[in-house]
Amino acid sequence: MQVSIKQLIKNPLSQLFFISQKIPQELFSKQLTQDMFCLGENAKIATNFALRGYCPLVDRTTVTFETGGIQKEDILQTIQKTLNHLNTLPEVTQLDDSKTIADKAGFSVVTLPQPQYIHQYILPNLLFHISMVYAIARSHGVALSKGDYDGYHSYPAAFSFI
Repeated sequence: MQVSIKQLIKNPLSQLFFISQKIPQELFSKQLTQDMFCLGENAKIATNFALRGYCPLVDRTTVTFETGGIQKEDILQTIQKTLNHLNTLPEVTQLDDSKTIADKAGFSVVTLPQPQYIHQYILPNLLFHISMVYAIARSHGVALSKGDYDGYHSYPAAFSFI
């Protein structure tokens, strides 16, 4: 089975764009705790992970469309420009175990074969930072559901398992 690596990266990024549209501007500077990145920073980091993951696969320089700000409009533009750029890049359906990619992970440098780089480093980090955006927004009362996160689930308004 061939899997589009680009789609594995673009789908959660598209959902981040959708979620970010629903979040009021004043929440982009909010944090879960004082020692964590704010919502806007998490959105920027997630968006950059998409490019840090895909650009090396197609031998392109990793770029960023980050404006530097954490305002809602800055974040939406950054995500949209990133999605547009990903659309211009060649498709990758096979990852090569013999090719490694290095990236900085906090204070460490990780060097992994392409499959591990994408599946064990890029995708978990992309999803982690999107989850932080979701969690911060929900903790401040934004009406989001699992369907907003994954694009598949559907629940009636005001539904709760709890």
